Amino acid sequence: MKRNTKFLFKSSAKISVILPALNEEKRISPLLNALRSISIDPQNIELIVVDDGSTDDTSLLCQQVINDFFPKGKVITKSKNAGKGSALRTGVAAANTPIIITMDADMATDLQAIDSALLALETHDVVVGSRNLQGSTTHGTSTIRRTVTTGFSFFNRLMTRHNVSDTQCGFKAYRGPAAKILFATSVINGFSHDAEILDLAFQSNLSVQEIAVNWTAIPESKVRIIKDSYESFYEFCAYRMKLRKPQPIQGLMVASQLYDSFLTEEILHSIPDGSLCLQRDTGIEILFTNLENGNELHLGDDLQKKFANYELSLTSYSKGDFSRIL
Repeated sequence: MKRNTKFLFKSSAKISVILPALNEEKRISPLLNALRSISIDPQNIELIVVDDGSTDDTSLLCQQVINDFFPKGKVITKSKNAGKGSALRTGVAAANTPIIITMDADMATDLQAIDSALLALETHDVVVGSRNLQGSTTHGTSTIRRTVTTGFSFFNRLMTRHNVSDTQCGFKAYRGPAAKILFATSVINGFSHDAEILDLAFQSNLSVQEIAVNWTAIPESKVRIIKDSYESFYEFCAYRMKLRKPQPIQGLMVASQLYDSFLTEEILHSIPDGSLCLQRDTGIEILFTNLENGNELHLGDDLQKKFANYELSLTSYSKGDFSRIL
Protein backbone atom coordinates (compact mmCIF):
# COMPACT_ATOMS: atom_id res chain seq x y z
CA MET A 1 0.00 0.00 0.00
CA LYS A 2 1.25 3.49 -0.75
CA ARG A 3 1.93 5.43 2.44
CA ASN A 4 2.00 8.99 0.97
CA THR A 5 -1.78 9.43 1.06
CA LYS A 6 -3.20 10.88 4.24
CA PHE A 7 -6.53 9.40 5.28
CA LEU A 8 -8.95 11.40 7.40
CA PHE A 9 -11.28 9.75 9.92
CA LYS A 10 -14.40 11.07 11.62
CA SER A 11 -13.94 9.10 14.83
CA SER A 12 -11.20 9.63 17.41
CA ALA A 13 -11.37 5.91 18.28
CA LYS A 14 -8.28 3.84 17.46
CA ILE A 15 -9.98 0.71 16.13
CA SER A 16 -13.37 -0.52 14.99
CA VAL A 17 -14.54 -3.99 16.02
CA ILE A 18 -17.31 -5.39 13.81
CA LEU A 19 -19.51 -8.17 15.20
CA PRO A 20 -22.14 -9.76 12.92
CA ALA A 21 -24.84 -11.26 15.12
CA LEU A 22 -27.92 -13.41 14.54
CA ASN A 23 -29.93 -14.45 17.62
CA GLU A 24 -26.85 -14.19 19.84
CA GLU A 25 -28.61 -12.97 23.00
CA LYS A 26 -27.42 -16.00 24.97
CA ARG A 27 -23.86 -16.18 23.58
CA ILE A 28 -22.54 -12.67 22.91
CA SER A 29 -22.15 -11.39 26.50
CA PRO A 30 -18.77 -13.12 27.14
CA LEU A 31 -17.30 -11.41 24.08
CA LEU A 32 -18.70 -7.98 24.98
CA ASN A 33 -17.29 -8.31 28.49
CA ALA A 34 -13.91 -9.57 27.25
CA LEU A 35 -13.54 -6.61 24.87
CA ARG A 36 -13.55 -4.32 27.91
CA SER A 37 -10.31 -5.95 29.09
CA ILE A 38 -8.12 -5.92 25.97
CA SER A 39 -5.06 -3.68 25.64
CA ILE A 40 -7.10 -0.86 24.06
CA ASP A 41 -9.37 1.17 26.33
CA PRO A 42 -13.11 0.82 25.51
CA GLN A 43 -13.18 4.60 25.05
CA ASN A 44 -10.98 4.08 21.99
CA ILE A 45 -12.97 1.19 20.49
CA GLU A 46 -15.72 1.83 17.96
CA LEU A 47 -17.71 -1.34 18.67
CA ILE A 48 -20.23 -1.99 15.88
CA VAL A 49 -22.71 -4.83 16.31
CA VAL A 50 -24.71 -5.66 13.20
CA ASP A 51 -27.89 -7.50 14.17
CA ASP A 52 -28.69 -9.48 11.03
CA GLY A 53 -32.44 -9.86 11.55
CA SER A 54 -32.48 -11.45 15.02
CA THR A 55 -35.79 -12.48 16.57
CA ASP A 56 -34.45 -12.33 20.15
CA ASP A 57 -33.10 -9.39 22.20
CA THR A 58 -29.61 -9.32 20.68
CA SER A 59 -29.87 -5.64 19.71
CA LEU A 60 -31.24 -4.56 23.08
CA LEU A 61 -28.55 -6.41 25.03
CA CYS A 62 -25.72 -5.07 22.88
CA GLN A 63 -27.03 -1.51 22.97
CA GLN A 64 -27.12 -1.58 26.76
CA VAL A 65 -23.48 -2.70 26.93
CA ILE A 66 -22.42 -0.11 24.36
CA ASN A 67 -24.24 2.65 26.24
CA ASP A 68 -22.44 1.67 29.45
CA PHE A 69 -18.91 0.95 28.23
CA PHE A 70 -18.32 1.81 24.54
CA PRO A 71 -19.37 5.45 23.97
CA LYS A 72 -18.19 5.46 20.36
CA GLY A 73 -20.02 2.23 19.48
CA LYS A 74 -23.34 1.55 17.81
CA VAL A 75 -25.83 -1.21 17.03
CA ILE A 76 -27.10 -1.53 13.48
CA THR A 77 -30.30 -3.56 13.26
CA LYS A 78 -31.29 -5.09 9.93
CA SER A 79 -34.94 -5.93 9.39
CA LYS A 80 -34.21 -9.20 7.58
CA ASN A 81 -31.47 -11.80 7.74
CA ALA A 82 -29.25 -11.30 4.70
CA GLY A 83 -26.18 -13.38 5.59
CA LYS A 84 -22.84 -12.96 7.32
CA GLY A 85 -21.21 -11.30 4.31
CA SER A 86 -23.97 -8.72 4.10
CA ALA A 87 -23.73 -8.00 7.85
CA LEU A 88 -19.96 -7.52 7.69
CA ARG A 89 -20.32 -5.24 4.66
CA THR A 90 -22.82 -3.12 6.58
CA GLY A 91 -20.55 -2.94 9.63
CA VAL A 92 -17.41 -2.02 7.70
CA ALA A 93 -19.35 0.61 5.77
CA ALA A 94 -20.28 2.29 9.06
CA ALA A 95 -16.77 2.21 10.56
CA ASN A 96 -14.75 5.43 11.02
CA THR A 97 -11.29 4.41 12.25
CA PRO A 98 -7.82 3.57 10.86
CA ILE A 99 -8.05 -0.12 11.83
CA ILE A 100 -11.01 -2.48 11.40
CA ILE A 101 -11.27 -5.89 13.06
CA THR A 102 -14.00 -8.42 12.28
CA MET A 103 -14.77 -11.44 14.43
CA ASP A 104 -17.57 -13.88 15.19
CA ALA A 105 -19.97 -13.07 18.03
CA ASP A 106 -19.37 -16.40 19.82
CA MET A 107 -15.72 -15.52 20.63
CA ALA A 108 -14.44 -18.75 19.13
CA THR A 109 -11.10 -16.97 18.57
CA ASP A 110 -9.17 -15.99 21.68
CA LEU A 111 -8.87 -12.19 21.91
CA GLN A 112 -5.09 -12.40 22.30
CA ALA A 113 -5.22 -12.39 18.51
CA ILE A 114 -6.02 -8.67 18.59
CA ASP A 115 -2.55 -7.66 19.80
CA SER A 116 -0.91 -9.99 17.27
CA ALA A 117 -3.06 -8.50 14.50
CA LEU A 118 -2.25 -4.90 15.45
CA LEU A 119 1.45 -5.72 15.34
CA ALA A 120 1.11 -7.39 11.92
CA LEU A 121 -0.84 -4.41 10.55
CA GLU A 122 2.23 -2.24 11.01
CA THR A 123 3.65 -3.89 7.89
CA HIS A 124 0.63 -5.50 6.20
CA ASP A 125 -2.78 -4.43 4.91
CA VAL A 126 -4.84 -7.50 5.83
CA VAL A 127 -4.32 -9.96 8.70
CA VAL A 128 -6.03 -13.35 8.72
CA GLY A 129 -6.47 -15.57 11.77
CA SER A 130 -5.42 -19.13 10.99
CA ARG A 131 -6.16 -22.38 12.76
CA ASN A 132 -3.62 -24.18 10.59
CA LEU A 133 -0.36 -22.34 11.29
CA GLN A 134 2.29 -23.64 13.64
CA GLY A 135 1.53 -22.24 17.07
CA SER A 136 -2.24 -22.25 16.63
CA THR A 137 -4.54 -24.41 18.75
CA THR A 138 -8.06 -25.71 18.16
CA HIS A 139 -10.43 -27.29 20.64
CA GLY A 140 -13.71 -29.10 20.16
CA THR A 141 -13.68 -29.18 16.36
CA SER A 142 -15.56 -32.14 14.90
CA THR A 143 -13.88 -34.25 12.25
CA ILE A 144 -16.47 -33.32 9.63
CA ARG A 145 -16.10 -29.59 10.32
CA ARG A 146 -12.30 -29.81 10.17
CA THR A 147 -12.47 -31.77 6.92
CA VAL A 148 -14.97 -29.44 5.25
CA THR A 149 -13.16 -26.27 6.36
CA THR A 150 -9.79 -27.57 5.19
CA GLY A 151 -11.29 -28.73 1.91
CA PHE A 152 -12.96 -25.39 1.22
CA SER A 153 -9.74 -23.48 1.94
CA PHE A 154 -7.84 -25.83 -0.39
CA PHE A 155 -10.49 -25.30 -3.08
CA ASN A 156 -10.11 -21.52 -2.68
CA ARG A 157 -6.36 -21.74 -3.11
CA LEU A 158 -6.82 -23.69 -6.33
CA MET A 159 -9.37 -21.19 -7.65
CA THR A 160 -7.49 -18.04 -6.68
CA ARG A 161 -3.81 -19.02 -6.58
CA HIS A 162 -3.29 -17.44 -3.15
CA ASN A 163 -1.57 -19.21 -0.26
CA VAL A 164 -3.87 -18.49 2.71
CA SER A 165 -4.24 -21.73 4.64
CA ASP A 166 -7.47 -20.86 6.49
CA THR A 167 -9.87 -18.54 4.68
CA GLN A 168 -12.85 -19.28 6.94
CA CYS A 169 -11.60 -18.31 10.40
CA GLY A 170 -13.89 -15.52 11.58
CA PHE A 171 -11.06 -13.32 12.90
CA LYS A 172 -9.56 -10.82 10.45
CA ALA A 173 -8.05 -7.35 10.72
CA TYR A 174 -7.53 -4.62 8.15
CA ARG A 175 -6.08 -1.22 7.64
CA GLY A 176 -9.27 0.81 7.59
CA PRO A 177 -9.01 2.24 4.05
CA ALA A 178 -8.21 -1.21 2.61
CA ALA A 179 -11.24 -2.72 4.35
CA LYS A 180 -13.46 0.08 3.03
CA ILE A 181 -12.45 -0.58 -0.56
CA LEU A 182 -12.58 -4.37 -0.35
CA PHE A 183 -15.97 -4.58 1.32
CA ALA A 184 -17.54 -1.84 -0.81
CA THR A 185 -16.75 -3.83 -3.95
CA SER A 186 -17.64 -7.28 -2.59
CA VAL A 187 -20.86 -8.98 -3.68
CA ILE A 188 -21.17 -12.26 -1.73
CA ASN A 189 -23.61 -12.27 1.19
CA GLY A 190 -23.00 -15.75 2.62
CA PHE A 191 -20.14 -17.52 4.37
CA SER A 192 -17.84 -17.56 1.32
CA HIS A 193 -17.63 -13.79 1.68
CA ASP A 194 -14.36 -14.33 3.62
CA ALA A 195 -12.80 -16.04 0.63
CA GLU A 196 -14.04 -13.32 -1.72
CA ILE A 197 -12.50 -10.55 0.40
CA LEU A 198 -9.13 -12.31 0.39
CA ASP A 199 -9.33 -12.85 -3.35
CA LEU A 200 -10.05 -9.14 -3.87
CA ALA A 201 -7.12 -8.28 -1.59
CA PHE A 202 -4.70 -10.36 -3.64
CA GLN A 203 -6.09 -8.98 -6.91
CA SER A 204 -5.48 -5.48 -5.51
CA ASN A 205 -1.86 -6.35 -4.62
CA LEU A 206 -2.47 -5.80 -0.92
CA SER A 207 -0.16 -7.40 1.62
CA VAL A 208 -1.88 -10.29 3.45
CA GLN A 209 -0.43 -11.96 6.55
CA GLU A 210 -1.72 -14.99 8.47
CA ILE A 211 -1.32 -15.20 12.25
CA ALA A 212 -1.76 -18.23 14.50
CA VAL A 213 -4.83 -18.12 16.74
CA ASN A 214 -6.29 -20.12 19.59
CA TRP A 215 -9.73 -21.27 18.49
CA THR A 216 -12.46 -23.15 20.36
CA ALA A 217 -15.64 -24.57 18.84
CA ILE A 218 -18.61 -23.03 20.65
CA PRO A 219 -21.80 -25.07 21.22
CA GLU A 220 -24.92 -24.10 19.26
CA SER A 221 -22.92 -22.77 16.34
CA LYS A 222 -24.93 -21.04 13.61
CA VAL A 223 -22.86 -22.85 10.96
CA ARG A 224 -24.70 -25.74 9.27
CA ILE A 225 -21.72 -27.68 8.02
CA ILE A 226 -23.12 -29.48 4.96
CA LYS A 227 -25.74 -26.95 3.83
CA ASP A 228 -23.58 -23.87 4.36
CA SER A 229 -20.56 -25.51 2.73
CA TYR A 230 -22.58 -26.36 -0.37
CA GLU A 231 -23.98 -22.82 -0.57
CA SER A 232 -20.51 -21.34 -0.03
CA PHE A 233 -19.08 -23.48 -2.82
CA TYR A 234 -21.83 -22.34 -5.19
CA GLU A 235 -21.50 -18.68 -4.17
CA PHE A 236 -17.76 -18.63 -4.67
CA CYS A 237 -17.94 -20.42 -8.02
CA ALA A 238 -20.52 -17.87 -9.21
CA TYR A 239 -18.28 -15.04 -8.04
CA ARG A 240 -15.22 -16.47 -9.80
CA MET A 241 -17.22 -16.95 -12.99
CA LYS A 242 -18.01 -13.22 -12.76
CA LEU A 243 -21.74 -13.75 -12.76
CA ARG A 244 -21.91 -10.75 -10.42
CA LYS A 245 -19.64 -7.79 -11.04
CA PRO A 246 -18.56 -5.41 -8.28
CA GLN A 247 -19.94 -1.90 -8.40
CA PRO A 248 -17.50 0.96 -9.00
CA ILE A 249 -16.76 3.29 -6.10
CA GLN A 250 -17.98 6.84 -6.66
CA GLY A 251 -16.39 9.92 -5.13
CA LEU A 252 -16.17 13.69 -5.06
CA MET A 253 -12.98 15.78 -5.18
CA VAL A 254 -13.03 19.15 -3.40
CA ALA A 255 -10.08 21.06 -4.85
CA SER A 256 -7.80 23.00 -2.52
CA GLN A 257 -4.14 23.69 -3.28
CA LEU A 258 -3.29 24.52 0.33
CA TYR A 259 -4.19 22.66 3.51
CA ASP A 260 -7.44 24.13 4.78
CA SER A 261 -8.29 23.02 8.31
CA PHE A 262 -11.71 24.68 8.14
CA LEU A 263 -12.53 22.81 4.92
CA THR A 264 -11.32 19.54 6.44
CA GLU A 265 -13.50 19.93 9.52
CA GLU A 266 -16.51 20.96 7.45
CA ILE A 267 -16.19 17.93 5.17
CA LEU A 268 -15.78 15.48 8.04
CA HIS A 269 -18.80 17.05 9.73
CA SER A 270 -20.92 16.97 6.56
CA ILE A 271 -20.34 13.46 5.24
CA PRO A 272 -22.19 10.44 6.66
CA ASP A 273 -20.50 7.90 8.91
CA GLY A 274 -18.26 5.49 7.08
CA SER A 275 -17.24 7.68 4.16
CA LEU A 276 -13.57 7.44 3.24
CA CYS A 277 -11.71 10.77 3.01
CA LEU A 278 -8.30 11.25 1.44
CA GLN A 279 -6.11 14.33 1.82
CA ARG A 280 -4.40 14.73 -1.55
CA ASP A 281 -2.04 17.37 -2.91
CA THR A 282 -4.89 18.80 -4.96
CA GLY A 283 -7.58 18.77 -2.28
CA ILE A 284 -9.81 16.39 -0.32
CA GLU A 285 -11.45 13.42 -2.00
CA ILE A 286 -14.57 11.84 -0.51
CA LEU A 287 -15.26 8.23 -1.46
CA PHE A 288 -18.79 6.96 -0.85
CA THR A 289 -17.83 3.47 0.31
CA ASN A 290 -20.77 3.39 2.71
CA LEU A 291 -23.72 3.94 0.36
CA GLU A 292 -25.90 1.74 -1.80
CA ASN A 293 -25.33 2.22 -5.51
CA GLY A 294 -27.12 5.34 -6.73
CA ASN A 295 -27.46 7.10 -3.36
CA GLU A 296 -23.97 8.58 -3.70
CA LEU A 297 -25.18 10.73 -6.60
CA HIS A 298 -27.83 12.37 -4.44
CA LEU A 299 -25.33 12.97 -1.64
CA GLY A 300 -22.82 14.27 -4.16
CA ASP A 301 -25.35 16.86 -5.31
CA ASP A 302 -25.90 17.98 -1.70
CA LEU A 303 -22.17 18.33 -1.08
CA GLN A 304 -21.68 20.25 -4.31
CA LYS A 305 -24.22 22.80 -3.10
CA LYS A 306 -22.57 23.02 0.34
CA PHE A 307 -19.07 23.54 -1.08
CA ALA A 308 -20.08 25.58 -4.12
CA ASN A 309 -17.18 28.01 -3.56
CA TYR A 310 -14.67 25.26 -4.30
CA GLU A 311 -13.84 23.56 -7.57
CA LEU A 312 -15.56 20.17 -7.48
CA SER A 313 -15.28 17.09 -9.68
CA LEU A 314 -16.81 13.62 -9.59
CA THR A 315 -14.50 10.61 -9.43
CA SER A 316 -15.04 6.89 -10.02
CA TYR A 317 -12.89 3.82 -9.39
CA SER A 318 -13.28 0.28 -10.66
CA LYS A 319 -11.55 -2.77 -9.19
CA GLY A 320 -8.44 -2.20 -11.28
CA ASP A 321 -8.01 1.35 -9.97
CA PHE A 322 -7.56 0.58 -6.28
CA SER A 323 -3.86 1.43 -6.34
CA ARG A 324 -4.84 5.01 -7.13
CA ILE A 325 -6.77 5.13 -3.85
CA LEU A 326 -4.49 3.20 -1.54
